[in-house]
Amino acid sequence: MSFVTALVFIGGYFLYVDRIVTDTFEGRRWSIPAEVFAQPLSLYAGLSISPSELVSELERLGYQSSNDLPATGKYRIQTKKVDIYLRDFAFIEGFREGVIVSAFFDEGKIIKLIDKVGKELALVDLEPAKIGTIFPSHGEDRIVLTPPEVPNILTQGLIAIEDREFLTHPGFSFAGIARAAFANLRAGETRQGGSTLTQQLVKSYYLSNEQTLIRKLREVAMAIVLELRFSKGDLLTAYTNEIFLGQSGSRAIHGFGLGAQYYFNRPLIELETHQLATLISIIRGPSYYNPFRSPDRVLSRRNRILDTFYKDGIINKAAHAEAISAGLEVTRGTSRGGSYYPAFMDQVRNELKELYPKDALSSEGMKIFTTLNPTIQEQVQLAVRETLSSIETERSIETDSLEAAGIVTQSQTGEILAMIAGRDASLHGFNRAISTRRSIGSVIKPVTILTALKADMDLTDFVGDKEISLPSESGQVWSPKNFDGKTNGVVPLYIALNRSLNLAMVNLGVTLGLEKVQKEFELLTGRKPRNQFPSFLLGAEPMSPIEVSELYSNFASGGFNLKPKAVIDVLDSAGSPLSHHSIVLEQTINPTISNTLNRSLELTMRRGTGRFSSFSKSGVAGKTGTTNDNRDSWFAGFDDNKLAVFWVGRDDNKSSGLSGASGALKVWDASLRRIGVSPLSIPKDETLIDIEYITGKMARPSCADTVRIPVRDLTKLSTKAGCSLGKTLGERLRSLFTN
Repeated sequence: MSFVTALVFIGGYFLYVDRIVTDTFEGRRWSIPAEVFAQPLSLYAGLSISPSELVSELERLGYQSSNDLPATGKYRIQTKKVDIYLRDFAFIEGFREGVIVSAFFDEGKIIKLIDKVGKELALVDLEPAKIGTIFPSHGEDRIVLTPPEVPNILTQGLIAIEDREFLTHPGFSFAGIARAAFANLRAGETRQGGSTLTQQLVKSYYLSNEQTLIRKLREVAMAIVLELRFSKGDLLTAYTNEIFLGQSGSRAIHGFGLGAQYYFNRPLIELETHQLATLISIIRGPSYYNPFRSPDRVLSRRNRILDTFYKDGIINKAAHAEAISAGLEVTRGTSRGGSYYPAFMDQVRNELKELYPKDALSSEGMKIFTTLNPTIQEQVQLAVRETLSSIETERSIETDSLEAAGIVTQSQTGEILAMIAGRDASLHGFNRAISTRRSIGSVIKPVTILTALKADMDLTDFVGDKEISLPSESGQVWSPKNFDGKTNGVVPLYIALNRSLNLAMVNLGVTLGLEKVQKEFELLTGRKPRNQFPSFLLGAEPMSPIEVSELYSNFASGGFNLKPKAVIDVLDSAGSPLSHHSIVLEQTINPTISNTLNRSLELTMRRGTGRFSSFSKSGVAGKTGTTNDNRDSWFAGFDDNKLAVFWVGRDDNKSSGLSGASGALKVWDASLRRIGVSPLSIPKDETLIDIEYITGKMARPSCADTVRIPVRDLTKLSTKAGCSLGKTLGERLRSLFTN
């Protein structure tokens, strides 16, 4: 090949590279995945929260204790007072600049909020925790930073450590390659790299990691083109946002913005000098210099980097001494504030996939505001894990053989506060809360009672708890049995539900008409039953926890169908609204009938299958469910503002050996102990009648074991002999002194 031919070839190759590199670099909008945020914690006078609980929430968000609040992301705790330097944040309502606020406490409550000049504030929102990112299928994730968002120490440190000739070289450095080779040979290990920052950017952006001469030459050619076409500032900004800093499962950590959140749970601009040096130390080999697996190795490299900072005048002697003395301070697993919740994120994606193409969600920098309450999520997840382990120990069940799924919603809005897909919250994959469909057992029985109430029956009406035989799906005769194998004659409807009597419920369903009960189910859930046979009446209907939650939302809300909802608002990268996800209400039950049903479910907790709950007398309502051979354990229960549904069983569909009361109810109980209970409110216009529990007859509490039940048609009721509702002499005398 002649010299001229070689020049033509080289020139042509550079033109080819120029077109590829320039078009891609100029045309690329950084792949900015949609950021997903939880509910923000709202502070206001009267909020029940202690100073220590508030500090815990602040530390979840990466705030650090400080004596003088020098910058955002700091807090100071004093006696009955917490001062906070809030960060800037673009809320749904608009942008809020960082501001100092003070919260004053007394008796476990906030009594006053003021700003730094003493003005009283009605409401202050902490910025919401980032709980997820919808990143591309190849797993790259990043938080894109502008030059002002990058600390000067990081910029100077990158040049000092990774590429001293960055500001002067044309994209590659022969001196740098030679110096790195000599240093590595002397150290007996790879301590320096020969690639410039521009070459590293090319490798991360355009090329594979294969170690061949051809690839290296392409790398140099592309680096030269980038240097000719773009400014050093553009290249440094790209490098800051692109460099690979680690792997979290399927999620690749790119750029210093995400690296700061992943390793320290704080924005990059808030990191201390020693933390910035730690991030720089990881560049050389994110696997080899993994601070979680090899802290001593990373600490040693970090300190060498700090020494270089000092020698180069980037930091002074005092700053160097302070940084050297600090620990690594990395936060395992992105810490609580940056935690990713795979189960809940599945629901977010499900709600958005009909509105936005996948590419838009993974590249256009959207901000998605959701309903998740991280505190409730973590407390419920902990309750699930501990309770399953406790059950396995107590009942000699194989360790880790039980699984669970559940969902906690706000009962008046359907907003999802927590979603549990298994005992290990961090695992991606099959989402039991959304995709596991198991027969729900007696959890379905309130649908039949509701159908009866809508047919003008009362809870005190009677039904036969007697043997019955019906055709089954297989064509054979189906003869259901009660749990204890006995029959109970004629019983009131409330006892049929409270004691979960199979025969009574099947007889009632047949009397009402299976088709009518299933129409009611369709109204409550928005779908036809999968099982068209009478076994449906005993819960031979496969459903997922999220579907059961929608069913019970009709009861917990006071008569409205509320589809479980995860997404509130979506903003574009500039903070402008793209979509608002309103609460959709559809009334399905008359309020009076809904209240009557809920009184029966509350009675089920106090006197029926839920009586083993520690909250049985706390004004909560719910129903257990158990399937054939104890394969599946269910419980759905609610208080005045929360609905929680849980399933417990085995993934192989073998018997768990658990009933609804011995499995899912225990998980529900443990969860409510952690997140609190608010007793159901009783409508002011509700009229309750004293009924002897076992007979269903009217009676005075002083002469019978009574319960209070709403009854519409009193003419159908009889009175227990010798126990009329007229006042006794003693009661009349007491009323004289109390009126």
